[in-house]
Amino acid sequence: MVTILEMILRRLALSGLILLLVSAVVFLGTEILPGDALDASIPADELMYYTEEDLARMRAELGLDKPVLERFVTVFGNLVTFDFGVTLLTREPVIDSIHHSMLNSMLMASVALIVTPMVAVVLGVAAALRPGGRLDAAVSGATLFSYSMPDFVVGNLFIMVFAIWLGLAPAVLMISESAPAGQVLAVSVLPVMALVVSGVAYQFRLLRSGMLEALDSDFVERARLAGLPEWRLVVVHALPIALIPMLNGTAQFVASIISNVVVIEAVFRFPGIGLELIRAIAQREVPTVQAITFMAAFAVILSNLLADIAVLALDPRVRRRADAR
Repeated sequence: MVTILEMILRRLALSGLILLLVSAVVFLGTEILPGDALDASIPADELMYYTEEDLARMRAELGLDKPVLERFVTVFGNLVTFDFGVTLLTREPVIDSIHHSMLNSMLMASVALIVTPMVAVVLGVAAALRPGGRLDAAVSGATLFSYSMPDFVVGNLFIMVFAIWLGLAPAVLMISESAPAGQVLAVSVLPVMALVVSGVAYQFRLLRSGMLEALDSDFVERARLAGLPEWRLVVVHALPIALIPMLNGTAQFVASIISNVVVIEAVFRFPGIGLELIRAIAQREVPTVQAITFMAAFAVILSNLLADIAVLALDPRVRRRADAR
């Protein structure tokens, strides 16, 4: 038990280092872009009316005249305490400016995170029960095709089929950021479907291979010879072991969902954190960009840690290796 706790503590320490590196990379990435927040906020035809003294004074008011290292230390110190500061231009608290967008994206991503594993488990188990059969070939081919397609292609295909041809859903979501959760869910069917399609393709392949390996294992064969019904072999004995590859790929799955959210929101004009991130990058709003990327990295790291704990709970072999150290 002590060794397992030490493993978790090491993962937490590594997670802190990763958050530091992510924040540094994002900060440097915004620094090398041409111009700054002041340049991005002033139209080019109005820039001629400002003197160098005016621009220097405005940069000093925004804190843009400080050294790069000093600004990074200030930003990162705020991030680790979840104090995201204020926006550079409007001086509004960052958390207030992204509050509604973040909730909308979390709502859409949460639905996709719940639906995707459920669909992947059903398809993976059904395909693994008859490997090489028609269902296995059809599902494997469809998931391989969808996995190879970029997210913006999937989104545009859904718009053409369900919005333009069938007229079942709007092509562009005309809804306010502060709309109630029910309205956001009602219009986010196509974005959620697009997220699920790409997520199911990845999760299905992990579960199918895990199910085939579990069903061919010695302990499942002994249980089958003991006369246990097939459904019990699949659900009770094989499925928990087959879930371990899925759990090991949880961090990559969550990271793909987060990155896909940005693309899907841009395609459907969904009022979420993806559009807010694009706007913040265009306006050089470094605190906003840092806050969004920090929370995304934190979500990936947290999901990876929870997946490791779940693997420890499901796989006794991992526990034995940990205790033997």
